[in-house]
Amino acid sequence: MAEDRQREKTDRQLEDLCARALRGAVVHSKFLSPEAAQRLKNLAARQGLLCLAVGGGEGAERCLCLLCREEYGQPLPEEAPLRVLRIGFDPRFGSPGHRDLLGAMLGLGIERDCLGDICLEEGCAYAAVYAPMASFLCSNLEKAGRCSVTVEETDDPLPAPKAGKLQRVNVPSLRLDACLQQVLRLPRAKAQELVRAGRVQRNWEEETRTDALLAQGDMVSVRGAGRFRLLGVAGESRKNRLFIDVESFLK
Repeated sequence: MAEDRQREKTDRQLEDLCARALRGAVVHSKFLSPEAAQRLKNLAARQGLLCLAVGGGEGAERCLCLLCREEYGQPLPEEAPLRVLRIGFDPRFGSPGHRDLLGAMLGLGIERDCLGDICLEEGCAYAAVYAPMASFLCSNLEKAGRCSVTVEETDDPLPAPKAGKLQRVNVPSLRLDACLQQVLRLPRAKAQELVRAGRVQRNWEEETRTDALLAQGDMVSVRGAGRFRLLGVAGESRKNRLFIDVESFLK
């Protein structure tokens, strides 16, 4: 499958990064998905390497990772080849969405791994980009969707991600399948099927155990459906069911 081939390609790139870090000083990846960044952190830890993820702002999902041997000390965020761009537009004539902005940058020939998070604000957007691409985008990105845009580098960090929807749901236990069933409003069998098919991640790592117990702070993502974070247990019903609070980002 194309997805499996892409994962294998990414894993080879991650292994190469670690090999280079073992031979020299600080090395960096380009932008990685949260899942790939977690795999790199795990791989680096097994090889005695330090790994720092930098996304341009607090809570950024797509990050560059800096790697080095422990004797060099923790790499610093300013060593990351990352720039933040401010993309301005006049909201009176329309506001480009995330897809418009991403598509416009990809349409200029920029590879996806050179682009980090894109955050929409009132009258502008912010994008984290691989530093060598920043000047090119400032000079060449003129439209996104139907909107004319202006682009400039900024020293401001990416805005914090928008909060998700807060929900309180009633579950029999903190089992993964039970929480999926209630948050996504699925039959229990369908929730279990998603887990066993490898479509569910906990904290950006694949989780195939339907009876895995969630803990406070765990992020659960479901391919094609979105994700949610367990904020905590709010109480217990008379029938010994649990009330849990979650922050959901569902599609």
